[in-house]
Amino acid sequence: MDLFSNDFSSKLRLFSKEGEISKFRIYFIFFVFIGLFSILGVRLFFLTIVPNLTSKTREALNITIPFDVKSRRDIVDRNGELLATNIETASVYANPKIISNPSEAAKKLKTIFPSIDFKELLTKLKSPKSFVWIKRFITPTEHQQINDIGIPGVYFESGERRAYPYAELLSHAIGTVGLDGHGSSGIERAFDNELQYKKSGFKEAPLVLSLDVRVQNIIREELKAAIVEFGAKGGVGIVQDPNNGEVVSVVSLPDFDPYNLSKVKDEALFNKATLGSYELGSVFKPFTIASALDAGKIKLSDVYDVNDPIYLSRYQIKDFYKKDAWLSVPEILMYSSNIGVSQIALELGKKRQYGYLKSFGFLSPIDIEISEKSKPSYPPFARWSELNTITISYGHGISVSPLHITNAMSATINGGKLYPATILKVQKPGKYTQILKKPTSDTMQKLLRLVVQHGAGKRAEVDGYFVGGKTGTSNKVIDGKYSRDLRISSFVGAFPIHDPKYVIYVMLDEPKGTKATSGYATGGWTAAPAVSKIIKRIAMLYNIPPQISDKAKIDSYLHVDYNFRKRVS
Repeated sequence: MDLFSNDFSSKLRLFSKEGEISKFRIYFIFFVFIGLFSILGVRLFFLTIVPNLTSKTREALNITIPFDVKSRRDIVDRNGELLATNIETASVYANPKIISNPSEAAKKLKTIFPSIDFKELLTKLKSPKSFVWIKRFITPTEHQQINDIGIPGVYFESGERRAYPYAELLSHAIGTVGLDGHGSSGIERAFDNELQYKKSGFKEAPLVLSLDVRVQNIIREELKAAIVEFGAKGGVGIVQDPNNGEVVSVVSLPDFDPYNLSKVKDEALFNKATLGSYELGSVFKPFTIASALDAGKIKLSDVYDVNDPIYLSRYQIKDFYKKDAWLSVPEILMYSSNIGVSQIALELGKKRQYGYLKSFGFLSPIDIEISEKSKPSYPPFARWSELNTITISYGHGISVSPLHITNAMSATINGGKLYPATILKVQKPGKYTQILKKPTSDTMQKLLRLVVQHGAGKRAEVDGYFVGGKTGTSNKVIDGKYSRDLRISSFVGAFPIHDPKYVIYVMLDEPKGTKATSGYATGGWTAAPAVSKIIKRIAMLYNIPPQISDKAKIDSYLHVDYNFRKRVS
């Protein structure tokens, strides 16, 4: 029995030890499998789920992937042409902690993205971080190439990117969207809230602009050609409907591609049309004369002695084209006499001049939806001297944006109604401010026609379209002093002037004279011809025929007697 008991005990102890070993093996295998499945699960999580998580979920999980461009409504022109939309895209990022061979991974990625700096890429892949960007907004081809090489630890972040089918054509007006999905300039910024989708998965109607992409293309082509011809550093072109304030085209050159901002120079980002502020010279003279006529301070038959310069303190006011004569009011505008318009401004007086300038909108930022707007520069009323009254009358000593000029000219010729400039399509004309009497506006139509018929605006003429307008040339202020060689040249015009459909403004920044212009780089030689070409193309685009059969009738209506000159013996 003892022998049996001892033998049984020995076997039982042996069996117990073997059981413990078996249990140990079972537990070991179990935990190994658990570990492997955990690793696999985490791996699958990062491969399939993380790239598609919402930003809020990532934040809750403490996973940072700083890329979440929100959906935005489309932007279209007045005819429904797509100007801005969202497209599906992808970006590449990596988790360096998972990449086993950073050097090899960097070499493979470099073959797909040659523009990426290899050392910088390698540094990223060796980083102790769990997230680094490789490249944002990759192409479908690049996406496929990365998939083909299959680098563990390299992932894709899907999302949307704002796209602009017309590239730089409307860059300043439309603007840009930042990586956070919010507008950073132009219409994208001004209407940022309105452009966001209100409900997830619900696409609202597009934002409709007043711009016509066809006219925009015409303006850009002709403006660019003028810049090249006269060696200018840039320019502005604007087309506005004077009967409702709609901006049909607004171009600022140089411009930029809003889809690719990495190599854009700061100068190209600057919107000269609304953010630029310039002394624009004689394009101001029509507003001075209109103000004086409207206030009843002058009559068309009034004549002024322009033989000699005006001396005020140490300043001399003289004419670019000297006229040894007495000039009537129409002739003062027609021949662009600084001496003559200065005398008219003095008769108008400081208080009335200030009041009319304010009515025209020259003393506050231009009223338009684009975010980038300059604040006009002018002396405070308390220090508005007689010299200021004189120089401002012909566009010196006051700086405004080009769109200020276009909008004010619209009111000058449309019956005296100042509409707010707008870049949104108008269903019907909105509210306006009556800033001039209608008879004053009718008279200004006739005077502006004289400038194109007999004055410095001859090169803006288009047969059958009765163009009216005004040239402007001003020396630029550099380091507080007027430059002798650098200038702003411009022309603002309308057609047909007796029943205006469109106001057109062209400004050239630092144009240079050519052999064909006998060395002149004034507005009449540089900007006026560009306006003429633009009018021809717009008329053809909109099927506006020349009014040849009614020429005699229209000429009769626009006729104004200006022969009141009295020569001094």
